[in-house]
Amino acid sequence: MRKSFIFLTFLLSLILLSYPLKVFMISDGVSKSVFLLGDVNVTIKYVHSVQRSEVIEVLKVNRSGIYAEEMRWRDFGAGLPEDIQSTENGYYVKKINIPLGESLDFWFIPLNSAEIWVNGKLVFSPRRETLVEFEVKECSLFEIAIGRC
Repeated sequence: MRKSFIFLTFLLSLILLSYPLKVFMISDGVSKSVFLLGDVNVTIKYVHSVQRSEVIEVLKVNRSGIYAEEMRWRDFGAGLPEDIQSTENGYYVKKINIPLGESLDFWFIPLNSAEIWVNGKLVFSPRRETLVEFEVKECSLFEIAIGRC
């Protein structure tokens, strides 16, 4: 009786650990951060490498993917938007809802002084040339627990 209980407990644990979950992962090729999905808010702050002014991009991430939600900038030119919806605290503001799919890459250089915030917490601040990858994917609880997601 005891052996069958242990076996059933082991089997149930194995099933639970292999259960796939949707996660949001940010990686710079050296380290990564993994977040279980509900609604995840991502804020990317950087200095525009040509205009040398601060840009803030806000993303919303959920089980269906990554969405561009808002952009704030202080100057015009070199790929920055020209269609302003409002201004706030010295920024031009554009509210959007653009689906970007399940993966997105940003290339940062030291000049960008980039910061990537997730749900109000700073998770990356690359200071070397870095490709930062954002991805929505499925991982098992076991993969998440051992850092292999």
